[in-house]
Amino acid sequence: MAVVRDPESKKRSLLDAALVEFAAKGLVGTRTEDIASRAGCSTGLVYTYFGSKEGLFDAVLDDITARTVELMPITPEDLPGYAVRLYEAGASSPEVGRFVAWYQLQRGADAEPRTSVEEATREKIADVTAALDAGLISSPLSPGELVLTVQTIARMWATQPREIITAVGGSEESRRDAVRSAVQALLKST
Repeated sequence: MAVVRDPESKKRSLLDAALVEFAAKGLVGTRTEDIASRAGCSTGLVYTYFGSKEGLFDAVLDDITARTVELMPITPEDLPGYAVRLYEAGASSPEVGRFVAWYQLQRGADAEPRTSVEEATREKIADVTAALDAGLISSPLSPGELVLTVQTIARMWATQPREIITAVGGSEESRRDAVRSAVQALLKST
């Protein structure tokens, strides 16, 4: 019986395992062997597919970006709804937010800019620009500022220490409502 090789499945397993490991320990604290073990792969496959642990770290960011664009495309005509969807995705997958925080801390300023992230952001800005130009939405912010602010509001609960969240209180529903209301406040009536 012939062995069927499925490199895409192995890559996917490595990306998923790396997200969990890097989210927990960052780039420096994560061992390649732990990623491979979690993925059920050999350590050598990390190097075969991604070149290095750092290459895998970058690939995880690219993967998060691609999946976010695919699963939660921006809806300029409903930016409050878009922000709520981003909030819900972050709440259901906190490892993504932790990974992004580690990425900013450990690769942010020194790493080559990730073209996947830049391109995804430019596309969102272009979509918001088109909606502003068409009069579908109105805001005192520039299109780029609006995109960044909406994304920041969507992640605001995930970026604060637990003590602040506890002091603020509220339910998941009230947090969702706060995200929606904050983004609505950025938009002028059209």
